[in-house]
Amino acid sequence: MMKTKVIYSGILPPKGFIAMSLWPFIFVRKDKAARYKSETDNHEHIHAAQQQEMFFLGLVFTPFFYPIIKAWAMFFVVIFFLWYGVEFLVRLGIYGSMHDAYRNIAFEREAYENDDNLEYLKTRRRFAWVRYLCHRTTRLIV
Repeated sequence: MMKTKVIYSGILPPKGFIAMSLWPFIFVRKDKAARYKSETDNHEHIHAAQQQEMFFLGLVFTPFFYPIIKAWAMFFVVIFFLWYGVEFLVRLGIYGSMHDAYRNIAFEREAYENDDNLEYLKTRRRFAWVRYLCHRTTRLIV
């Protein structure tokens, strides 16, 4: 996996958030830096791994979508966020709550379930988030 660089910023992520991953960077709000702990760092690095996978998946499929999407270079850059947004809308329809929809997105479920395991990225399989897509839980991740 390509090294992810942590950048402390006053702009990204938006107010109310501590950090956000935009592979190959993780942006941490300067005013929330004290709250950026190892679990948050691990959570964001899990997202960076997911985004890197989706980036390369986009590269593979871009030639097939080029006739439809002329701005092909942008397609593979945003595929993670397109998937994230569509899944959020589907989950919103299922759960009826923005918070519950967010916490049940496959990318978030993987990251939240493993953010306290600081060794997770060493043993994580590629596309591990896929198993969280259809995996039904008896309880909502809160």
